[in-house]
Amino acid sequence: MAGAGLDRIVHASYIEGLDPLDLAARAEVALQLVDGETGLAAVDLLEPPR
Repeated sequence: MAGAGLDRIVHASYIEGLDPLDLAARAEVALQLVDGETGLAAVDLLEPPR
């Protein structure tokens, strides 16, 4: 699991130019949206943002 997390951090840094703290903030917001008015399920977070 740690390897997958590091992979996402490195990918976000190289591809999207995101700092690790920005990526963590994005993840926090996404988790807050689960089961809210958006109708997102936790599995929807696995899809890349469009």
